[in-house]
Amino acid sequence: MTASTADLIGFVGALTILIGYAHQTLRNAAPDLFSTLLNFLGASLLALSLSVNFNLPALCLELAWAAIAAFGLVRMTVARSGARA
Repeated sequence: MTASTADLIGFVGALTILIGYAHQTLRNAAPDLFSTLLNFLGASLLALSLSVNFNLPALCLELAWAAIAAFGLVRMTVARSGARA
């Protein structure tokens, strides 16, 4: 992966996180599947871009952000499957 490709992936990831955050905040509501999925995807893309433009603190932040979003996605999935039963 080239540095410019990594930058592009990082910018897409940052924009994805911002869209998810704006979606959640402007609705003034609890996180939903869409905004949580955008947060996970955005953090994952930013973490991927850091494989070329390495920055340890930023990588730790993005991995933590992705892990929290993944936990939220699992929790939402379990809650939905429990509601259907």
